Amino acid sequence: MKEVALDYVWTNPYIVFDEFFEPEEFETVKSGFGDIDRRFNPRRGFLVLKCAFDLSGRCVYNTTRCTEDKLRPINERLATILLNVLGALAPHKLEQARYVDWGFQTTPKSLGQSIHPDIPEKLLSAVVYCKPEENLGTFLFSSQAGGDRFEVPWKPNRALIFSKAEDTWHSYRCNATEQRCALVLNVMSKVDPMEPG
Repeated sequence: MKEVALDYVWTNPYIVFDEFFEPEEFETVKSGFGDIDRRFNPRRGFLVLKCAFDLSGRCVYNTTRCTEDKLRPINERLATILLNVLGALAPHKLEQARYVDWGFQTTPKSLGQSIHPDIPEKLLSAVVYCKPEENLGTFLFSSQAGGDRFEVPWKPNRALIFSKAEDTWHSYRCNATEQRCALVLNVMSKVDPMEPG
């Protein structure tokens, strides 16, 4: 894992890592995505497969294409890393941490999410770009109106991590060429519902 310095000052601190997963872990993660089926969520067409572990390592649920046994050792390593990052970015939130939520999010070509902050239950948010080799990254803004737009460029196995605040305005979009597969890891105060986001 290598920290990457980007020349952008956002409304709140953030961290970017390249080579976030070990190579074998990354292959496992990439196998966890599903294909888009518009019947799953006809309003937006996104597919989000979910898995959640409590901080003791117990799997709460798993709808991904990866088995619990394959994800558990990766989660054990990452939970420590994510809690350490949360402690660095927002130490006052550490006592609220209860779960690590995994969201395997497949976004159809040319679709995306509007500018938003995260829900309060997300104490720490990490998006890891998975596949394809090229796509659009995550966009950071200084306001809900879209001021000072900055793209954290897409690179497979790159992670953008931040702690939610009222002004952590961000969005994402898929290019017109290939579906965008990104893993969203969240340290949560309660389990996120198993619904498409």
